[in-house]
Amino acid sequence: RKSLPGPAAEFAHLSLPDPVMGAINTDSAAYFISLTSANGLTSWSRVLDVDSKEGFSLNIFSPISDHLSYSLKDPQGNEVDLAKYGTETFWPIWDSTEQTAKGMSYNVVTSNDGEYVLTISSAKPLAALNTIMAGQTGQKVDIKHGYVVLYNAGTDRIFSHLAGYTQQQGDQVGLVSRMYDSAPHAMLGLGEAPLALPDTVKTAYLEAVFPDGHRLKKPMHDDGLHSDGAANDGVFGGSFAATEVGAYTVQATLQGNNANGPFIRTAQHLVQVIPRSVQLTTHAFGTIADNLLTVHLDVSGDANALPTFRGYFQLWGKTTAGADVAVGWFSSLEDVETVGGKSVISLDVDTAWIARAGAVAPFQLRDVYLQDVSTWVPVSRVAAIDLELSAGVAAQLQAAVSAKLSAGYNGAITKAMREGVAPPMANGTNGGKLILLHGYCADKNPFQVYPEDWTDALFYYRGSKESMTHDEYAQRAVQFAADNGLSSFGLVGHSQGGIVTLHTLNYYHTGLDAATGNRKIQSLASPYLGNTAAGSTADLGAVFGLGCGSNYDMSRDGAVLWYAGIAKESIAQANYYTTQYDKGGLFGKGWCNMLVNAILNAPNDGTTEIVWATLPDGGNHRQHFVGQCHIDGMNWPASYFDHARNQEMSKEAAR
Repeated sequence: RKSLPGPAAEFAHLSLPDPVMGAINTDSAAYFISLTSANGLTSWSRVLDVDSKEGFSLNIFSPISDHLSYSLKDPQGNEVDLAKYGTETFWPIWDSTEQTAKGMSYNVVTSNDGEYVLTISSAKPLAALNTIMAGQTGQKVDIKHGYVVLYNAGTDRIFSHLAGYTQQQGDQVGLVSRMYDSAPHAMLGLGEAPLALPDTVKTAYLEAVFPDGHRLKKPMHDDGLHSDGAANDGVFGGSFAATEVGAYTVQATLQGNNANGPFIRTAQHLVQVIPRSVQLTTHAFGTIADNLLTVHLDVSGDANALPTFRGYFQLWGKTTAGADVAVGWFSSLEDVETVGGKSVISLDVDTAWIARAGAVAPFQLRDVYLQDVSTWVPVSRVAAIDLELSAGVAAQLQAAVSAKLSAGYNGAITKAMREGVAPPMANGTNGGKLILLHGYCADKNPFQVYPEDWTDALFYYRGSKESMTHDEYAQRAVQFAADNGLSSFGLVGHSQGGIVTLHTLNYYHTGLDAATGNRKIQSLASPYLGNTAAGSTADLGAVFGLGCGSNYDMSRDGAVLWYAGIAKESIAQANYYTTQYDKGGLFGKGWCNMLVNAILNAPNDGTTEIVWATLPDGGNHRQHFVGQCHIDGMNWPASYFDHARNQEMSKEAAR
C-alpha cells in the first residue's frame, strides 16, 4: 500500500465531500407494484400525474408479466390503447448482457396531460402469484410484484441528496429534496444545488426499503427543522433510523402542482449502513525511524467490526516566528494495530514534507477522519488533535529535518514523497503486458470480443458474475498480474474496470509503477462519480432476483466518497474515453436504452452519464464518441466494438 501525501493546496480536494456532491436529479417517478386481493380480484392501481405537453413514457417490469394485464385511462376516463404504443425492451443490470430485467415501454406522444390511472390485474389468486414470485426471485418479506417508471418530457425535475454521511447502525439517515426548473441548467455540475421551485410541492415523503426487505414510510418537511434549510423555501427534509446493517434503497417522493397541473417525481438512493466499529479519540502520538515520522491515531471501539480503513489528516506546524503553517495532507489504507499497548491506525509522514514547509513543533492534526474501505462511508471524524512527541522523538525529528536541509533539499516534491518508499517487488518472469479489466457484474471481458485488437494483452475474468468493491477488484487485478509473473504492466478497463485502474495506481505499489510507455491507465465508459440509476437498478434486482448484490462504490454517494481519496497526482495520469447515444428515438432526443434513459442524466451511454464520467480535477479526456452504447444489445453498437479505438488504446498503453 502506498503512503499518499500532498501539498496544502490540495486540502479541499481531499476533505470529505458535501452530500450535495452525491445528489441525484431526474424527471421521472418510480413505483413498486404491490398487488392486493379484494372481492376476489387481484390488482394494483395508481394515479400517474403527467405534466408534460410533449408526452410521456410508461415503463412496466414484472417477473410475472405473463400473468398480468395492464389498463391505462386518460384524464377524461378513456381507455388508452397501450398495444398501439408498446415496445418490448429491457433494463440492463450493469454490464451484464445476460442478466436483464425484461419489460414493456409505452412511449405516448400527446399533449393530453393530467391524471392518468394505471391498473394492473391478474386472474390468478394473490397467493399463487406470491408463490411464483418467491420461487423466481427469493422474495419473502413484503413481496413486490414489479416496478413502474413514468418519465415526463418536461423541465421540472427533482434534486435529492443525503442530509449527511451518517451511515452507521443506529444513525438517523436523512434525505433533502426539492423541485427545480432544469431549463436554466443545461447540466448541473458536481456540488451545484439549483434554486428550489417555491409553492409547488404539496406532499413529500421518503420510503426506505431495509436490508431484510421491509419498508418504512416517513413524511418530509419544509419547516427548517429537518436539515431542509429555511422554512417554506421549497426544500424538504426527512429521516429514519437505520437499525440494520446493509444496503437500503431510499426513495424521496415529491407531489404537487406546476404550471401544467399535477406532477410527481421520485429519486431513488442507494444507502449503505455499516456496523459501528472504531472511533478516533483526541490523542495521537509520533514515532520516528528512517526519516519517517509515523503518526499513530488512537482509536477506541470494536477493531474487528471492519477490516481496513482509509486514514486522513492535515498536518500543521509552526514557523520559527510562531505562526501556523500547513505541512500537507497525509493518507493511506491501514488496519488497526497495537503500538505501546494502544489500538492505533498509523500513517507515515516523510520528513521532507516538514522541511519543505519550514515547520517546527508543536504539530497539530486537523480534519482527521477514517473511512471504511469497503464502502468509503465515514467512520469517525475529529476537527483537530494535538500531536504528542516525546522529547527523544522531537529531537530526532528536528535532526532529520535539519539533515535534509543541510543536504541541499530545495523543496521539490519527489516521487518518494508522493507515494512512500516502494517495498521490494518480486521479480516477475514476464514483463511488458497489458491487462484488460471488465465492468461490474459483467458476464464476460468485453475486450475479448475482438482479441486481435490488442497486443501483448491478458484478459482478466474470473468466469462468474459477482460484486466487487473497487478495492477488492484492485487487489484481484494485482494478484492476477503476480500469478502471470508480470514485473511491469499497463491497465485498461471498461466501466468499473476503468475506475479500478485509477484505484490501483493510487493506492498500491505494483508493476504498474514500473510500466514504460505513454499511458499507464486507460478507461472506457467509466462512471467515476457514480450512477444516478444505482438505486433503481438495486430495486429492479430485488424484484427480479437479478444482479450481483449491491455495490455502494457505483452509487453517486459511494463514488464521491471514494473520489475524495484519489490524489491529484494519480488523476493526472488517468486517460479516459466516453460515449453516448446519437439523436432520434424517444421524443427525438435519442437513447441507448429507453428504460434506463428515463432515470439517467442526458447524455449517457445507457449506463454511464457523461456528467459523472468526467473527472473534475484533471485527467486526460481523450475523446467523446457519439453513437455508441455501454453494452451490446442497446440502440447503438457497444463501445468496445470500436476496432480503431481499441487499437489506439493498445498502441498507447504502457507495459
